[in-house]
Amino acid sequence: MDYTMPRADNVPHMIVETEVTPCAHGLGVKGCGEAGAIAAPPAVIHAILDALKEKGVTEFDMPATPNKVWNAINNKS
Repeated sequence: MDYTMPRADNVPHMIVETEVTPCAHGLGVKGCGEAGAIAAPPAVIHAILDALKEKGVTEFDMPATPNKVWNAINNKS
């Protein structure tokens, strides 16, 4: 109740622009979007390890194929 709802006239004028900065290495391009996917594979592997810790599984290498998970469950190498 102490503050009013922000309105369009409360926002300062902004100019949004794109500036191209080529990478000096390789093909001159930069990667984008990969950062969000970096944590997913380790999280999956840790979830598998957590689920199989009662089976004595302490290591599990990527890729986590169905066959590898099945073999880990059944203590097969």
